[in-house]
Amino acid sequence: MADIDMIPRSYREALRTRRTLVGYGTALALLLAAGGAGAALLRWRVAVETPRLEALRAGAIRADAVRASLASAQQRKDTLTAHVGALAALRGSGEVAALARSLDGALDHRVWFDSLRFSRTRELLQAPSSSPPPPGVFQSHSAAGAPQAWRLGSHVEIAGQALDHAAMTAFLARLAADPALANVRFLHSTAGSADEGGAVSFGVAASMVKKEQHDE
Repeated sequence: MADIDMIPRSYREALRTRRTLVGYGTALALLLAAGGAGAALLRWRVAVETPRLEALRAGAIRADAVRASLASAQQRKDTLTAHVGALAALRGSGEVAALARSLDGALDHRVWFDSLRFSRTRELLQAPSSSPPPPGVFQSHSAAGAPQAWRLGSHVEIAGQALDHAAMTAFLARLAADPALANVRFLHSTAGSADEGGAVSFGVAASMVKKEQHDE
């Protein structure tokens, strides 16, 4: 006698559907659990890396501040160096000593000085000089910030006496041959009477040769 299936077909379909939904629900729960774990891991990584990023950002800001400070300090140094060079040029650093050496090398017992006048001149040039400026020219900036160039001169004028014309001529020749002097000019001479000893009074002028300014 054949078995008769007493379970309704609709019940079987409902059971199959329920099992399918349970499987889907389990899979969805696993996916949600995995997503939650991933989100938690991501939040942990963000919490760990955020302070590091903030520290790096703060370090970059400090580095930028240090670079800006160094650039400002370098600019101040360059400005001060230019001012020192300009001051040295205006003072004619070393020129008095160089003049003393030149005169000491040209003098002998037959020549002596009555007076010596040392002067400096400053001429504003119409256009800024080339860079770097030639010896005797220094550049600066006006109050408005415009570049300007000055030509500096150092000059000496001597009134002296010599035993005779030969002694005077030899003295002038030694001055003219000195590389530290330029534009040596004979101004005048007057021979004294025999009663006055016959000495020759004379005048001579010269300019100092400008040299390049070097940083100490």
